[in-house]
Amino acid sequence: MLNITFRWQLSQIPERTVKKHCKMCGKLSVFTDTNVRRHNSNGKNIYQYAIYKCEKNHTWNKKLAIYKTFSEHVVEVEEQKEETSILSTIPIISLVEQGIKVIHIVLDDVIGKRRIDKVLAIQIEDWSRSQIIKKIEKGTIQLNDQIIKPSAKLSKGERISIFID
Repeated sequence: MLNITFRWQLSQIPERTVKKHCKMCGKLSVFTDTNVRRHNSNGKNIYQYAIYKCEKNHTWNKKLAIYKTFSEHVVEVEEQKEETSILSTIPIISLVEQGIKVIHIVLDDVIGKRRIDKVLAIQIEDWSRSQIIKKIEKGTIQLNDQIIKPSAKLSKGERISIFID
C-alpha cells in the first residue's frame, strides 16, 4: 500500500473567506478570496486590493495596502508576498492515479483555532467540504489514528490520515 506524507505549517494559511453583506444579493453572504490582486493609483498613492467573490459571483475589493508613489515601495510589496504565502493544495485525483492509498499530513505548526474540515476543504482541490465531512464521519479521514468529529480543532504535532477508497 503506497502512502505519501505532507508537512504543513498552518500559520501560513490566510483567511480566505469573509462573511459580509452583499449589496447585489441583498443579504449576508460568504465572500471567498480569488487570489487576484488589483492595483489603483491616483498619482500620490498606490492602492492594493484583494478581489473577493460571493456565491453569485458578485465582487468585493478588500484594501490590503497603500504605498507612496516612489521606488522604495517595491521592497514592501515583496515582503508582504512572503508573509502571505499559501500552502500547495493536495491533488487527490492525481495521487490516486499514481497508486497512493494513504495520505498523511503532519502538522509542524498550528497558530490559531483551525477546524479539520475547513482546513482540508481549502487544501484539497478535488473534494468539497461536504464530501470531506462525510469522509470524516465515515472514518476515512482520521486525526492521530482516531475517528473524530468534523469540527475537531487541530494542534501542533498532530497527524491527519486520509484513506483513499
